Amino acid sequence: MATNNTTEQSLTKKVWNLATTLAGQGIGFTDYITQLTYLLFLKMDVENVEMFGEESAIPTGYQWADLIALDGLDLVKQYEETLKLLSEQDNLIGTIYTKAQNKIDKPVYLKKVITMIDEEQWLIMDGDVKGAIYESILEKNGQDTPRRPP
Repeated sequence: MATNNTTEQSLTKKVWNLATTLAGQGIGFTDYITQLTYLLFLKMDVENVEMFGEESAIPTGYQWADLIALDGLDLVKQYEETLKLLSEQDNLIGTIYTKAQNKIDKPVYLKKVITMIDEEQWLIMDGDVKGAIYESILEKNGQDTPRRPP
């Protein structure tokens, strides 16, 4: 249990620190969470292939390995092409990526998010840990968002 707690706290801090960095670059928390979701789906797809021998749900040339191998504008271009292609699929993937757009257009920041995701094994991570990370970001986003008067 302590390991889960440590993992949760460590990951929450990593994810939140990156969210703060991106917010300083004009990328809002909602956009960050959306991009995190798109990228986590790709990462978990490759983990599913590697750990369980399942067939990838993502077309060849648009998988996780195709992103992590790139840097700079090539990375941004590949990510945008991946989002476009996946949004056009006639299956659950297409539904998940409906109208998906890249909101992290600076290569260095996109690479940081991808690297952070790549450092963890998300598929086998306790669902409570993943939920706590998202919940923490949403909570902090709510605290940092100015309230409008009624």
